[in-house]
Amino acid sequence: MSTEAQRLSVGGLRIEVIRKPIKNLHVGVYPPHGRVRVAAPLAVSDDAVRLAVVTRLPWIKRQRARFAAQPLSLIHISE
Repeated sequence: MSTEAQRLSVGGLRIEVIRKPIKNLHVGVYPPHGRVRVAAPLAVSDDAVRLAVVTRLPWIKRQRARFAAQPLSLIHISE
């Protein structure tokens, strides 16, 4: 499955958009820094992706605030 990646800016956020042969659009916020990624169907336009992100901005901001409030844990690997 080949994917096509691009970056968009929406409401001051940098969004990574991955286009795939899927049916529904998915928005994800990933730790530790709150990176935002959208998996979008191939046929969905950039404007539709922007609209989807704008409608989910409150949720995205809550997720990013949760990640910012969590202390970063350091991983210690014993030898």
